[in-house]
Amino acid sequence: MKKIILMEMVLIGASILVFRSVWALLDSVAWASGGVGLAVLLVMGIVAAVFAMRSIEALSGKGRGGLEDG
Repeated sequence: MKKIILMEMVLIGASILVFRSVWALLDSVAWASGGVGLAVLLVMGIVAAVFAMRSIEALSGKGRGGLEDG
């Protein structure tokens, strides 16, 4: 198995652990469990996801008509 594939699998496993830990942490915070807190976290997540996707798109060259070879 190539080392990069192994490292990607480790990264996925680590992401699951981080996600689960953050979820449990936010469950213990009173405001994050309420309606307003969940709405705020949802909006923050959407903004962060859009920002990240646009940044990745720009860095990969898709913003210029697709990935370039080479």
